[in-house]
Amino acid sequence: MKKRHLLILVLAVILASCTKPAGYGGLYVKIDYSINGKPLITDSLCYVNEAGNEFMITEIQWFLSRIELQDEHGDWFRLDHKEVELPFSYTTDWVFYIDTNIPESQTLEIAPLPVGHYKVLRFNFGLNEDDNQSGLFNNPPESNMFWPEPLGGGYHYMKLNGKYLAENGQLAPLNIHLGIGQNEGHTTFYQNYFTIEMPIDFTIKENAENQLDLTMIVDNWFHNPNLYDFNEWGSAIMQNQAAQQTLRENGHDVFWCKQSTENQNNIGMKNSETLLEKFNSAMQKAAPKPHFWTWDNVKERMEEGR
Repeated sequence: MKKRHLLILVLAVILASCTKPAGYGGLYVKIDYSINGKPLITDSLCYVNEAGNEFMITEIQWFLSRIELQDEHGDWFRLDHKEVELPFSYTTDWVFYIDTNIPESQTLEIAPLPVGHYKVLRFNFGLNEDDNQSGLFNNPPESNMFWPEPLGGGYHYMKLNGKYLAENGQLAPLNIHLGIGQNEGHTTFYQNYFTIEMPIDFTIKENAENQLDLTMIVDNWFHNPNLYDFNEWGSAIMQNQAAQQTLRENGHDVFWCKQSTENQNNIGMKNSETLLEKFNSAMQKAAPKPHFWTWDNVKERMEEGR
C-alpha cells in the first residue's frame, strides 16, 4: 500500500513538472476617432449633425476605466496600466486618461495578459461612484478634469470642446462636458457614467505586442435615440441633467472595437528586414573585407560595444 501511495505521489510530481505554465502576451489599446465614417479633423468648421448644426471640434479629453476582457471560458481579466506612475491611489491602476492634445495618451499600454481567445470587451465610460473621488489626481492634465464640489465633486467623464454656428449666425462655444448630474434643487446627484459591453474576436499571442483598436464615433453622441440640437441645449450643460441624460442614452453605440491587423512585433520585423536589405545592398559595393562585413558580424560587434 505504501508503494502504491509513493507511486501516485511520484506521478503527480512528474505531471506537475510537465505542465506548461500559462504564457502571457503584451497588449496595447489604440484610441482613435471618427465622424461620418472618416477620421476626426479638429479645428475645422466642416461638420453638420442630424439636427442641422454646423460645428467643429477642437479637443476631446476623457476617462476610460475598468476595462475588462472575457475569455472563451467566461473568466474576466481586468486591463491595468503596464506601469503605474501614480501610486498614491489604488484606482489609478485601471483608470486611463485620454486626450487628443496628448498623442501618447491615445495608446494605452496594458500589463501582460494570459494568452488565449477573448470574446467580450467591457469598460466604463467615465468613472463610477467608487473611482470618482475628489483628490484622486494631484497633477495635470488629469487634475484639470476636476468636477466642482457643489456639482457633486470628482472629475469630468469627458470634455468635448469646440464651436458651433448658432442661430444668430455667430460662432458659439460647444462644451459637451459630462459628469455627475443633479436635480434643480441641488439635493440629489446622478451618476451619469455608463458601461459598454461588446462582443469581440480577439486573440492574445505569447511574446507579442497585441493590439486592440477602439474608436469613438463622435457623431453618434448627437443622435440615436435622441436628436441632440446644440441650439436647444446651449453651450454649457454641466448643471443640466436633462442634457446629460440625453447624451448618456446616446452613448450606447459611440464605441467600436476591432483587433489590429498588425502587432508591434510584425512592424518591428518589417523595419528590421528593410534595414537588412539596405545593409546588404551597401555591402555589395563595399569594402575590402566582404566576408567580414556581414550582418551577423556587425550585430555581434555592436553588442560587444566595438
